[in-house]
Amino acid sequence: MKEKLITDFEKIFNTSGNIKCFFAPGRVNLIGEHTDYNGGHVFPCALTIGTYMAVRKRADRKLRFYSMNFENQGIHAVPLDELEYDKEEYDWANYPMGVIDVLNSDAERV
Repeated sequence: MKEKLITDFEKIFNTSGNIKCFFAPGRVNLIGEHTDYNGGHVFPCALTIGTYMAVRKRADRKLRFYSMNFENQGIHAVPLDELEYDKEEYDWANYPMGVIDVLNSDAERV
């Protein structure tokens, strides 16, 4: 899967280089939905189905997002200093943009 992810990344973004790949497994709770963060008991398990991601550092301060689940939307591009929620323009990319914005804000406070 990693090789395919890298090949697709290189093709979509017309680039190569130091590409990093990550995987976050899905999770299902057999009991205890939404109780773990409230101190309750849960019985979760990780799934082999999850989210794959490939990234490469850029020389500028621009972010570019692409999802193979939403290929018809193409690449969403936004400057790192202008991360703002926009449902119409960024759709699904608002979520990773929000995560990056929070991480960036936390890094500035340290």
